[in-house]
Amino acid sequence: MEEQEIYFRRNDADTWALARLHHSLLLQIQDSPLWEREDIPDIPLTEEQMVSFVRGYVPDFDCRYAPYMLGGWFYITRSGYWLKKLKYKKGDDGYYHVTEHYTTQKEKGRDLLAEIIAEGYFTPRIFDDRLREFFKNL
Repeated sequence: MEEQEIYFRRNDADTWALARLHHSLLLQIQDSPLWEREDIPDIPLTEEQMVSFVRGYVPDFDCRYAPYMLGGWFYITRSGYWLKKLKYKKGDDGYYHVTEHYTTQKEKGRDLLAEIIAEGYFTPRIFDDRLREFFKNL
C-alpha cells in the first residue's frame, strides 16, 4: 500500500502564511482525508509553557520537526510535510491538555509531540523538571 502524505511544495513558513490568507488552503490542510485519529499520552502544559508552544520556533538541521498553530489546531511539520495535528484545551486543573490528536500514515505510532517538547527550540524552554518527571512515568 502506497503511503499518501500531506505535502506542500512551499516551505512551511510560506504555507502557514498563505493558509491564513486563503481559506481553501487552510481547509485543504485541516480537513485532509489523510488525517487518522491516534491516541497519544497527554502532556499537560502550564500557561507559560503554552505561550512558548504557541510561539513555536524555526526548525533547522538538528531540530527538524516544528509546531505551527493554524486555524485552532497545532500541526507538527517537517520539510513541507504536515505530519501530526492536535488540539490543546485548558482543563479545570489549570493545565492545558491534549484533547484530540491525528496523524498521517508515515508517522503513525511515533510520538512527535513528546519529541519536540523535549528537544524543541522553545523560548523559554518547555521541558522543565515537572515534565522530566512526567516523562519518566510514561
